[in-house]
Amino acid sequence: MNLDQQWRDFICEPGTPGRYLTNIGRSSTAAVAADIGQPVLSEFLSKLAGGGADVELLADAVDLSSRDYSEFGSLHLRGLLDALSNERVGEEVVVGPVLRGNPRWDRTMLARSTRRIPSSHYVSRLPERSFALPENALVRWLVGSLADGVDSLERRVGSKALPPRLIALRDNCRNALTHQWFRLVVPPQRPTQAMLSAAKRQRVRGYRIAAELAARRATRVSGGREARWLRTLDLLRANWLSPERTDDLFELYALTLVLDVLEIEFGLGRPVEYGLAIPGRAHVAAFEKDESRVFVFFDQSPQRTLKAPSRYSSIVSAHLAVRGAARRPDVTIVRYVPEHGPIAVLVEVKETRDSGYTADSIYKALGYVRDFSTLWDIGNSGPKVVLLLPEDVTPRPEAQLTDLDVVLISSLDRSALVRALSSRLDLPFTDRVQNDVGTA
Repeated sequence: MNLDQQWRDFICEPGTPGRYLTNIGRSSTAAVAADIGQPVLSEFLSKLAGGGADVELLADAVDLSSRDYSEFGSLHLRGLLDALSNERVGEEVVVGPVLRGNPRWDRTMLARSTRRIPSSHYVSRLPERSFALPENALVRWLVGSLADGVDSLERRVGSKALPPRLIALRDNCRNALTHQWFRLVVPPQRPTQAMLSAAKRQRVRGYRIAAELAARRATRVSGGREARWLRTLDLLRANWLSPERTDDLFELYALTLVLDVLEIEFGLGRPVEYGLAIPGRAHVAAFEKDESRVFVFFDQSPQRTLKAPSRYSSIVSAHLAVRGAARRPDVTIVRYVPEHGPIAVLVEVKETRDSGYTADSIYKALGYVRDFSTLWDIGNSGPKVVLLLPEDVTPRPEAQLTDLDVVLISSLDRSALVRALSSRLDLPFTDRVQNDVGTA
């Protein structure tokens, strides 16, 4: 079995924390494999050609095939539209000769005196229904996104290759877009927090379901790094396709490995919180044990999550016409100890077997040490940064790695990772792994 397959199997293993990484928050349910048969998958693959674009297409097919979308379209959407939220607004119009609505006599007399309207007409305020509410805009975005997604699939593979579930979803969305009230709602570019909050407060259950689904859908079509990771996880879970970029797979493996080590070797148990896809998220996972809490951040700058001053950002901001954001390590692990503050260690992931690139990566890791120097004021001296590489990294027997700022660890050397994290975070091993780690 090659290394890529080992990473994939570990991420998708039911007993590892990788099963939680597609959650959109504490109240969400974990993603499940798409209910599409192998013959349908084979027909999709036989008609696709185009490299990375095909991976995106397959990822969208997996997302759209979620049973939650189908149930929303078939069970909740129609009732939601029939009870579509609205408010009464007054619109000023010219009426006559029959008087209707609430006449505005001041405006009527002015308009008559300037001969803008005849003497038999009136300026009146007529009550009108308005559907321009944030919760309706959220539903309009979700329905439009689902319809557009299925249409894109249909253009590539043809309607005969579409599973019945996707055909039904497309038809339900198209019908909704022709609804007499719903078609008056202007579609937004993307969901906002105000839209999500408004939908979650609605008494009609369909709005609350739409809020959950829109949050899920938005994270997968945003086009950013987070969207790519989530779509990669979807593909892995549905057992459709390995990601084209092995560095994406390695990053997900590293994150899953860190969570698994904290849960098992350090005896922290299952995380009490997950939040990978929460917009503007803080931590991916939070652990609690005794009086300390351990947080894991993914692709987040310590400048934002830990309020750590960045020397890099200070230099950039001191000059005109220079742009740059604080660097973001792949994984940050922070232990909060009462009366001491945060103890942090960074994990940088490099999917390379080139010794020259590995040497350059050490310089980048040392840059983290210098850039976020205030992070190291609390806790043991080192290692401050763990550089995780695919394989073929073995420390010299006489080396004192705990005295180094940066250590290099193989993805296959789990015990070395445990020792490095334990040294910096001052976390004890569980009794079950004490001997194995101590002699490795």
